[in-house]
Formats: sequence, structure tokens, C-alpha cells
Amino acid sequence: MAAERIYINRAPGETRIAIIENDRLSDLIISRDGKESLVGNIYQGRVTAVLDGLQAAFVEIGEERAGFLSVADLRPLGDQQRDDRIANYIAEGDAILVQVLRDPEEDKGAKLTGRVTLTGRDMIFAPGKSGITLSRKITGDDERQRLNDIMAKVIQEGTEGAFVLRTVAGEAEHEDLEDGVKRILERWGEIQKRQEKATPPECVEKELSPPFAILRDFGGTDLESIICDEAGLLGELKKFAGDEMPDLEETITAPEEKGALFATLGVEELVDAALNPVVVLPAGGSIIISETPALTAIDVNTGSASNGGREQTALMTNEEAAVEIAHQIRLRNLSGLLVVDFVSMRRRENQDAVYRKLRRSVGDDPLRPHVVGFTKLGLLEMTRRRKGPSLSEIISGNIAIARKSPETVGLEALRGVLAEAQANPAAGYKIEAAPDVISVLKGALADTVKAMEKENGFAVKYKVEVNFGDESLSLIHI
Repeated sequence: MAAERIYINRAPGETRIAIIENDRLSDLIISRDGKESLVGNIYQGRVTAVLDGLQAAFVEIGEERAGFLSVADLRPLGDQQRDDRIANYIAEGDAILVQVLRDPEEDKGAKLTGRVTLTGRDMIFAPGKSGITLSRKITGDDERQRLNDIMAKVIQEGTEGAFVLRTVAGEAEHEDLEDGVKRILERWGEIQKRQEKATPPECVEKELSPPFAILRDFGGTDLESIICDEAGLLGELKKFAGDEMPDLEETITAPEEKGALFATLGVEELVDAALNPVVVLPAGGSIIISETPALTAIDVNTGSASNGGREQTALMTNEEAAVEIAHQIRLRNLSGLLVVDFVSMRRRENQDAVYRKLRRSVGDDPLRPHVVGFTKLGLLEMTRRRKGPSLSEIISGNIAIARKSPETVGLEALRGVLAEAQANPAAGYKIEAAPDVISVLKGALADTVKAMEKENGFAVKYKVEVNFGDESLSLIHI
């Protein structure tokens, strides 16, 4: 599948991006001001400690905690040695170029790699390697040969680095790939210049912010529209598209209808549904998703589903569940170890069919989940690479509690004020909410509120309602 529509909602304190594939919400990206992801950033770091016992090192990158670099993420790709030591590559005090693979979390620093890559619309560039590789999703011998021939012509002799053509490159022409190679090599050259001048720890390349990265990563020919509800960001996106991918510029527009973008398009309801642990399946069964710090457990139930005998009902429910599980883990950004308790089946061939169904269903996931298989206890194990917090962690503030955090409710209140101001302008608005929500609005979100007041010319007041529930809100004109 490919993205059909992208909705970008810029509101006080956060940016939310909804990606629609096959008429369903496939991804929801939430970026909150002051909590931007480091993933993809490139740093000239400084090795502060080499841990021989762990075969890893700590690298200072200028954040609160040093990043973690394992020998597996430092060893050159294709190197078959497995008994080498990290001390063979780096020593304490060394300056080293690293890229962030995973954001810091709790008491852990960012996970780093020494194998830096640069991502463009059609290709990924890997300095230090050589060769041309094509995405497995680019099919057809003639098409693969065409792309290989083009790349062989546009890559100048002596160029150091490998190129991986992404799936979207199957739609590219000669000039597209030539321009892509030129841009990515110029970018690498600029990084090298900044690296030479850098005093570690120093960031030498920042990853694109989510709205721009989304255009790069999902900007295929299937993309019908990109709707952004904030004029400033809309202009920046159109300029970015004009410079980097001109064919997308006309697809970037403002909403046709006034009002809150996600609410108008029905996306807000889908966001709320993504917090519900229970997901109903088409034939009447259901899955229950339980996210914990250690793992995510998914239970499959037949419910009211019926398809003849018990075995056939179990198979039908499990195959429906496999499709929905693939969708939910991507939407909720579930990662790490996932364990699925499918409805019990007696026949091994049915178990194999469910396993194959799940593997096919996760095939479109950019993070490439690994479906391990069924254990002796009949549980299916799978893993998914972590890239940022899960949706529950962002919205709830705690993965064990499927409810909105005070910060989320406060931001929701500010979006409500803006929507009300568009519909019924007034000199000011009063937010009535629970004590924790008002505390966040006056504290952590105070600068966001002041900026909103200044930009829109109205005042925001507060009233604590001790009898309000944690997620209850009321807006009053003043």
C-alpha cells in the first residue's frame, strides 16, 4: 500500500500528522514542541567510555545522557567477524561520527550507529560502502535492469558510497535519479565540511522535522492530497516540495472547510479509537491489546464470530486478527517483543496459514517486524524495531494507563479555543478543567499559551473545577 492522503494539523504546542492508506488511518505522528525526536540526527561525538565487557561504548553527543554505541552498530557492513572487540575500532577520547537510531528513554541515552546513512526521496546513500541495491518491492526484471543501468550512468567514477533505491524509485526517470544522486552527494559533502570544523560533541546534520520527512518518505505517485491547516507551515511545505519534489507542490493545499481539521475529517475519532485496548473484527471477534514496559500482549477472541465448526471459526477469526494486528502495531507504533495469543487451533496447517497471513500483513510496515513463530505454548512471538515512543506513551504519558495525560488534555483545550475563535470570535476564553490540567496550562504550556494569545489577539483565562474528570473540559467566552 502507499499513502493516499496526508493531513497535517499544526496547533499550539504540537503538530499531528495523519496518513491515510487504503482509506484507513495507517500512521499517526505526533510531535510536541520541546520534545522533538533525535532519530536521524548526525553528530560529531566524543567517546567517553569503552566497555569491553558489553562490547559497547558511550558517546557524548551533547544531550543530557551519553549515547550508546554497540560493536554491532560500529562494525562495517559485510564484515563477517563476530569475535572482534570494540577496542579494535575506537578508544576513549576519540571523535567519531554517529547517527541516532533510537531516542533516549527514561534512564537510557540515545542508541547510536557508526554506519551513517542519508535518505532522499528515491534513494538512501551509505558512505563507506559501494554498489547499487534495489528495494525488493521493485519488481520485474526489465524495470530492475532499467534502474540499474540509469544508476550506473549517473554515478560518477570514483564516487565513494553505496546507493539503495527505495520502492518509490520505481516511478523515477533518468533525470529524477540523476538529480537525486547529485543532491545527496552534495548533502554528504556539506556534512563532511561541518564535521571537519566541528568541536565534539556537535550536531552536524539534523533530520527533517516530521511534516517534511513525511513528504520525503510518502511522496509517491499514489499520493492524492496533502492538507495542512496552518498557513506558515503550508507555505514552507510548498517551497520544500518546489525545491525537492516539484510534482507534489500542487497537491499541498489548505482545508476547504473551516474548523478543526482532524474533527472535520473524522480523524479525531480515529485517534481516540487508537487508545482503546479492544478492537472489534469484521466477523464479530475481537483483539485486546495490553501494552506494558516489558512487552505487548495481544489476545484474540472469537466473540460472536461463527463459520461452521469450531476449527473453521478459529481459523477465520485468527486470519482476520492477523490483518488487524499488523495494522494496529503500525498505527500505535508498538515495538519490542509482541506476543499474540490466537484462538487455539488443532490443525498444524491452520496454524501455518495464520503465521503466513501475519507475515504478509506486516510486509508494508516500514519498520519491518520480524514474525518469529509459534512457541510450544501456542503463543506467537514477533519483534518490531523501536523508533520513538508508542502512541499510548505520547497521548497517555504512561503506557500502562490508556487515558489522556494532563498535557494532552491541555493541548486539546488550546485546539478547542482556536476552533471556537474561528467560529465565534471573542475578546477571550475561559478554560474550565481539572486541577492537573490547569496546572500544566499555567506551567509547562504557559509559553505556548502566551504565544497563542499574542498571535490571535485574545486572552485565555482558567478556572479549576475540582469535580471535573481528568479528561473533562469546558470553554466559555469572556
